[in-house]
Amino acid sequence: MILLTGASGMVGSALLSELDDVVSLTHHKPVGTGAIRGNVTQSWLGLHPRDYRDLAAKVDVVVHCAASVNFTAPPEQLHKVNVGGVGHILRFTEDAGARLVHASTAFVVRAGDGTPFDAYATSKATGEILIQESGLPACIARISTVIGNSLTGEVPRLQAFHYLLGFALSGQLPFLPCTPGTHLDLVAQNLVAAALAALARDENARGLRWITAGPAALPMERIIDIACDAFAARASHDEELRDLDQSVFRTRLIDPAVADTVINAVLVRSSSFAAPSVIQHAAKLMTAYNGAASFPTSLGKIPGGPAAPTALSCETALHNLINYLAELPRARWELH
Repeated sequence: MILLTGASGMVGSALLSELDDVVSLTHHKPVGTGAIRGNVTQSWLGLHPRDYRDLAAKVDVVVHCAASVNFTAPPEQLHKVNVGGVGHILRFTEDAGARLVHASTAFVVRAGDGTPFDAYATSKATGEILIQESGLPACIARISTVIGNSLTGEVPRLQAFHYLLGFALSGQLPFLPCTPGTHLDLVAQNLVAAALAALARDENARGLRWITAGPAALPMERIIDIACDAFAARASHDEELRDLDQSVFRTRLIDPAVADTVINAVLVRSSSFAAPSVIQHAAKLMTAYNGAASFPTSLGKIPGGPAAPTALSCETALHNLINYLAELPRARWELH
């Protein structure tokens, strides 16, 4: 029997369909049958002590996906969920005599770099320390940037990278600060779910696993090419866009130092330019990727898990994501 937390989130929602004999602990909204209402930030997981004991008596594996992934949330809120929540899950795991599979982030290795992910990565790194020092049987899965389902592109909830692509597709991102040679490690939602499910089934899974694209991470230049090709294909069926030079809409990659100068010296002072805030948001986001070392990957090495991604499979998943995002209302890409 598996207890799954965070079943309504980006990873948990896909993982739910990969698991048999699963009970979901949900806080915000119900997720099908077999779900119970609880809260990982509270003692007894927010359950009545009797229900807590009954649950602990039947659970063999805990897959902990519940987390706060709001990068703009106050550090105390991130700590409450991503550290305090881990503490309560560890207590339950011990009470149940169970094994833990914990969904962490690959960005823990970049904690302290001053990026928008910093407070989030620090809270997740602290959660990892609690797990490692608990002495309980546990596997920590470090997950990189999750994109949509590899086949449909669909995502249950838009996150930072999705908005960056949406801004580019909606013509609001004329340039993007990017260090030459920067690669983005993108991994499809269903690939992450399949890997976590395999770890949940593997009684010997311990230590760290990297759920990442690894060597298949895509160059930012290639990501922009795929986005522009998708836009051009859609524009060919739009009477208002068909006769326009599609290169006008292409996002240009420029040196971060130059971008900073342009943003501060020109765009911010121009009342006629509508997109400075979008560019500033994108520039800030890119600091988490620019010039960073590649992540390792465990995909292809997890017993019963998915094969390692290839550049082609990553491109296909990205293309499907872009098509999905392009179908969303333009209002989704407006900053207020």
